[in-house]
Amino acid sequence: MSTSSTFHGRTRRGHSWPPGTVNALAVLLGLLVIGALQGGIAMVTNPIDPLGMSPDYLHRTPVGDYFWPGMFLIGIATASAITVPGLVSDWEWRWASPIESAIGHRWPWLASIAIGFVLLAFELIELVMVPFHPIMHPLLIAWSIAIVMLPLTRSGRAHLSVR
Repeated sequence: MSTSSTFHGRTRRGHSWPPGTVNALAVLLGLLVIGALQGGIAMVTNPIDPLGMSPDYLHRTPVGDYFWPGMFLIGIATASAITVPGLVSDWEWRWASPIESAIGHRWPWLASIAIGFVLLAFELIELVMVPFHPIMHPLLIAWSIAIVMLPLTRSGRAHLSVR
């Protein structure tokens, strides 16, 4: 006996759980929320010496303290926190319908890719402007690439498509 459930206007056999790629994407974004929020709050509340980071790291950047990088991290955390429930549920935003129709995918698909690209650009710029960190820079660059690539997989595209 087969069961079917309606997921965002289309019928799927079995349950409506997202595929592993979308779950992995949700986990990466969820962990990004935690890390970016923690770092961002530390930078905004203590922009001179957050988490023991010296302002000397910023000497080649356009900022004199960690306030604006902290605000950026809080923004990334907020965007990710909004996107995660959109990935794993039928959350629909009426304002996003024209965008979804134009791209053929639900808004969390585009949001995930955008978050990944923005984070990747931030990390690449940071790589040029601040001293290289042998663990954090490669890890966050790989993380960003994974956030961009997971929604582009066949199962990610299928789950997040609009039909």
